[in-house]
Amino acid sequence: MDERIAITDDYFNTKDIAKRNALLKQSILDLPEDGKEFFLKAYKKERYLDMRLTAIRGYAAFASEEEVAALMKKMLEILKKRPDRTPYNYEEYEIMRSAFLMPYLLEKYPYDCFKRFHEQLEEQYEAMPDAFKGIFTCNEKGEHIQLLPPATARKRIEDFRRG
Repeated sequence: MDERIAITDDYFNTKDIAKRNALLKQSILDLPEDGKEFFLKAYKKERYLDMRLTAIRGYAAFASEEEVAALMKKMLEILKKRPDRTPYNYEEYEIMRSAFLMPYLLEKYPYDCFKRFHEQLEEQYEAMPDAFKGIFTCNEKGEHIQLLPPATARKRIEDFRRG
């Protein structure tokens, strides 16, 4: 079996989100020939905004600005609703704000849809309490980089919740 087919099958057949995320990130770095279809299907499969945006990063390498804009319009609608259900959504926000996603997309594809999404993301991030900011980020390869020791981050969040 072709390695690429194996990765695609693994991605769509696993329920393990961490494994799917790792396979999606690897696909972003490899940009397979059948990427357009794969990344569109991945976008439709995922529920987490950061994983959807990761799929869009791959999709953008193959799709037109108009095709990308259609997905980003839906992403923007979902993003605007996030504070209602998840007011302190720092994990998704930090990943989307990291060098792996929004800065990359804005530099590589200076589309209005990415600019609008970025502006909304920053507005929602800034509205969060400081206790939830700057805990971690991701590098250009999507690798997690802890900015605060986990115990310090936990204490900051617990102190905030206690008031």
